Formats: sequence, C-alpha cells, structure tokens
Amino acid sequence: MNKTLKYALGAVLTAGIIAPAFGQDNFPDVPDNHWAYEALATMKKDGLLVGYPDGLFRGNRPASRYELAVAVHAAYMHMKNITDGLQTQIDEIKGNKGPDLKEIQDAIAALQADVNNMKGWGADIDNLKKMADQFQKELASLGVDVEGLKKDLADLAKRVGVLEAHRLPIDVHGDASLFMLAGGSASHRMGLTVDGRPVGVADKIFAGGTYVPVGMTQDTNVFHELGMRISGNNETGPKWHATLVTGNLLGPETTAGPGPSPYTSQSGNNVGSPFTEGPTSVYFQDFAVNFDTSIIGQGFSAELGRTGYSIDPYIFQRPDVTPYFQNDRWDNGKWMFDGGIVGFHFGGAKLDVFAGRQSNRRTTNNIDLQPMIAGTVARRYTPGGGRPTGLPNPDPAVGGVGGVPIDQHLGLNLSIPLTQNGKLDLAYIWLESNTGVDAAGNLTDNANPSLPAGGPRVANRVEVFGGDLKWNFGSIVFDGGYAQSNVKNGDTNVVNRDNFAWHAQAAYDTSRWGVQVGYREIMPLFGAPGDWGRIGMWWNPTDIRGPQASAHLNLSDQLKLTATGEWYTGVDRDVPGAFGAAASPGLNSDDHINRYTAELGYRLNEAWNVSVGAEWVDWDLKARPGFAGGKPRERWYNVGLGYNLSDMARLSFLWQFSYYNAAGTFGFKPPTQSGNGDPDKAGGNLLTAQLTVKF
Repeated sequence: MNKTLKYALGAVLTAGIIAPAFGQDNFPDVPDNHWAYEALATMKKDGLLVGYPDGLFRGNRPASRYELAVAVHAAYMHMKNITDGLQTQIDEIKGNKGPDLKEIQDAIAALQADVNNMKGWGADIDNLKKMADQFQKELASLGVDVEGLKKDLADLAKRVGVLEAHRLPIDVHGDASLFMLAGGSASHRMGLTVDGRPVGVADKIFAGGTYVPVGMTQDTNVFHELGMRISGNNETGPKWHATLVTGNLLGPETTAGPGPSPYTSQSGNNVGSPFTEGPTSVYFQDFAVNFDTSIIGQGFSAELGRTGYSIDPYIFQRPDVTPYFQNDRWDNGKWMFDGGIVGFHFGGAKLDVFAGRQSNRRTTNNIDLQPMIAGTVARRYTPGGGRPTGLPNPDPAVGGVGGVPIDQHLGLNLSIPLTQNGKLDLAYIWLESNTGVDAAGNLTDNANPSLPAGGPRVANRVEVFGGDLKWNFGSIVFDGGYAQSNVKNGDTNVVNRDNFAWHAQAAYDTSRWGVQVGYREIMPLFGAPGDWGRIGMWWNPTDIRGPQASAHLNLSDQLKLTATGEWYTGVDRDVPGAFGAAASPGLNSDDHINRYTAELGYRLNEAWNVSVGAEWVDWDLKARPGFAGGKPRERWYNVGLGYNLSDMARLSFLWQFSYYNAAGTFGFKPPTQSGNGDPDKAGGNLLTAQLTVKF
C-alpha cells in the first residue's frame, strides 16, 4: 500500500504542477507557511483536489482506496484535456487568415509551451497505468471506462515518447526585470526607506555631510536584470543546472559615501546610502551537478558546484535585502556557496551535510557575491549610541564589520518526521574566517597588507547550532525553536553567553479568518547568519523580548485584511564586553519598542489587484546616566497596484510616503539636510515600478 500511495501522490502532484500556480484560495486547514501550500493551491485550482464538504483538506487523515481512485481519474482527465486541446490550438493557427502576425506568433508560443510541458510526462503516465490496474474495481464503480482509460494512456505514452525523442539537450528559461525607483522630498525634507536609505536627495556633499532634498525627476534610478536558467534534459545520469545573471543591481562594496550604494546591498546595511545604479555585472548565481543513488541500501543524493542552502530564519538563512524589488532568486533565502550538499536518507529521516567557500565568488567587475557575517563582537545597540539600523556590513572601510566575516563553512541539518503531525530539524554549523577581526571589529591579517591596519586578532570562528519543531494539532499549527551562536578565536571561546534566541508561536486558521500568536527572546550577542525580521529600519534586531500577533480576515472573495503587532522590551541584562571591555547596559525592561502593520488588499479581477497599507514603529526609551531618553517614531504608508499582463508577465507599482521623527532623542536624528527647519524630522515619497517577464 505504501508503494500505491507513492504512485498516486506522485502522479497527482506532477499533474497539478503542469499549470503554473497563482494566488488562489487554498484549504483553510493548510497554513500559508506549509511546505505543500503552493502545490495544494494549484491542484485545487485545477480541480484535482476538492477537499471535504466542509472545505477542509485534512492532510493528516490516511487516504482510502476510493479517494486514491478519484485522484487517479482526476490526473488522467487533466492530462487528457491538455492533449485534446492541442489539436484545437493547431486548427486555430491553420485557420488564421488575417494579417496579424503577432497573434499567430503568440498562438504558436502557447502551443509550444503546452508541448514542452508534455515532454516530462513519461514517468507519470507509467504511474497512472499501474494505478489503473491497481484500482480497476474502484474506478469501475465510479463509472469510469477502465479499458478506455488504459487505451488512452497507452496512446498518450506513445505520443509523449515521440516528443521526448525530439526534445532539445538543454532547457532554457528565466526572467527579465526592469525596475525603477524614484524618490521625492516633501516640505524640504528627504524620505527614509524601510532599509534606511534617504530618498528624494541630490548627490551628497561629502565635505559637509549634507543632503539636498529634490524632486523625483532628479532622484531616479533605473535597474535591469536578466537571469537565464539553463539545465540539461538528459533522462539518465547526473543532472546539471546553471543560472547566468547580468544586470546593474549590484555595485561596488565601497563608495565615497557612508555605505554600500547598489540596490541589492551585500548585507543590507544601507543607512545613509542613497539608491545608486551599479555597473553591469555578469556572474553565475548557481552552477551545479546533482544526482541520486544509494549506499548500503540507503538513499543518497548530492549537488556539487555553486549551490545554495537555507535552514531556518534563526539559524541559517540569507536576509532579503531587496524589500522593494520582488524576485524569486533574490528572495529565496538561500546562502549561495561554492561546494556541495550531500543528503542521506534513513527511512523518513534525512541528514544534509553542506560545505563550501563563502567568499571570493566574484562578478565580472570584481564584486563579491553574498558575503556572510556571523557572530557579534559587541552589543548592537546601547541607548546613547547611534540608532540601530541595517545588518552588519562586510566592508571595513565603512565602519567595521560588526561580526566575523565568513570564508568557508561546514554544516549538518537533520530532519526527523514525528508521525504524520510534526517534524523536528536539528542543525550544527561551523563557520570560519581566513582573516578574523580585532577587538574593534575590523578585519585583521598581518600577512595581507591590503587590509586596514588593526589590532591583534581576537575572533575567527563562529559555531551556530539549534533546532526547530513544527507540530500540527488539527486546526492549530505550532512552531518553536532555539538557536545559539558562539564566537571563538581558534578553539578558545570568546562569546558563549547572552548569545541565544528562542521563539514559539501557534496559528489557527479557518476558511474566512486566521490568527497567529507567539513570543520570542533574542539576546544581545546573538549573531547567527539568519533573517529573523526587522523592526522598522532595524534589521535582525537583538536585545529584545516580547509577544507577537498577526491576523487575517477575508471580508469577501476579493477583499482581504491583514494586521500584525509586536510589543518588545529590552532583555535587561548587562553584557560584559566580549574582549574585556566594561559591561554595557543596553535595553532594559523599561524600554519599549512597538511595531504595527496593516494592509487591505482588493482583487479587482484576474488581472488587477490593489492594496493599501501602513507600518508604525514607536520607541519609548527611558532616561539613564548619560542619556536623556526619548520617543522616536517611524511611519510608512503604502499604495500598491499590480497588473498581470499575462501568465508570464507582471507589472507592479508602489507609492510610499515616509515620516520619521527623532523627537529629540540622541543618536536618532536623520542625516543632515539643507533647508530642513527641523533636524529631527524626515518625510518624503518613493515611487517604484517593476516589470518582470518570465520565459
């Protein structure tokens, strides 16, 4: 029965993925963050899954033979409808006598896309043929002509065999994006983005350190990027794939300004750095070979080359440092490295071993891709110091790295299923720097004179370990985890306390509404290479604890309201300096940071959608010796518009108004602006437009 279930699920899942997935309503008992969410949404849209009369999916319930028979027939009819439609498409093309060449070209392209989708059906048809024999009795009881079904499958297998015999040796697809950012000032004040960049400004006067507020016509940047995914079509032996990227989204790590200027910043610390178009870069984002085999009867898989991997936001996940640009390759959370991933299967459990080089993967204009920083050598923020923003910067020329720059790593990730209701992931990662850092957080390497002069090396390694537990209690889904980051110099511990984070949350969903509540605590010296969110402009915040909540309500089939709230206080712990410095007080339990978001989305039709939203961040920092306290405020208001030009092209717009008020708080004042009567305030506009075409 296990093999039968495997065949059925494999056939239905593969058939469901034939049509691209769009934002459709899913089963209410399947949470948005479930690994199968998109596949189930696609199958529901295509009519392959209908769920139960109450609208639920009930994925933890074992399937009956009749349910599997229905799934087999649904998959067969889905394939048959596609193949029957091919002749209709051909007849329409032949019958087109008009002069519109574009219409004919589009029709041929659509026909070719359907044919290409059929080329990989061979294994699925074999599975359906086996299932037709296995469930012959059940199919007959459903009124299915089983003999006709078998004949159709045999004919379909023959037709697909001809297609596969003529398939090209490689497959090429990808995406092309054109992206514009235009910033404008308001009331002679520049705006600030959620990643801390000033907008609506002219070129900075470096000597005076002053920005000049301007209109959108003077602060406009246009970016472009083309990503081509090339893969082999061989049926046997190792598979290979590569993604070649060219565009101007990247730029030099160091500029004359106070931080990196390209839009896709290397680590996200963009505070005080306006948007700037970079030079055209060409690079391979990935280039790898993968294969599956077995060792001593156990499943074994490997991917070698330039590849990527992620685990958990608190353990190992690349931050999304492009909040205004939407792209799957930039937003997938995978750290890319030159090395390999080896997977071992032990029954339902899987152990992944991943290792590689994290540095010196450079573009044609010598830009290092995705440099990683891990650990932390000091508390990220103490009241009375500079306002916390961004992520650690990999470039020592712009203020120190704030952690240990990673050149290579070795990691283990064990995934253990806990019956059908849960999963436990455990990870341990060793990360090492070739240079290390000194007590001030600057790179140091006496053998390399190109590095800035620094003191003795005090840290060159980071060990990150932790786990995450997910459990499904029917309509309630629980998720909780723990992570810790130890900083070392050789084998000697430098930071091994006040350096952990833990979180727990539970989600409940119905067909119309859902709610999630949780709590997290992130210690002052926690520094995993992860992506656990932001509070306004403070990315990957530390030294905080408090509850979180979110909710969504489907007001109608077209109208959806979502809202979130986060309420934090300081951890309230004096942390000794990592290298013998005096203890710093940091945030205490009397300090409060609250963040709220709200969004109302409306789907006008299948092509158009519109949204309005806002984000509010309120600080309440109490006075202490040497610091008078204060209540800074951050605000962003958004209007978004999206248009699906076709199944493979989308145009989107965002207008954002920002308002920032330091309220006299030391260290929180925005960058200096000419003509601004109130140096505590900033507020301006940002307009973005993105056209993405997939092929």
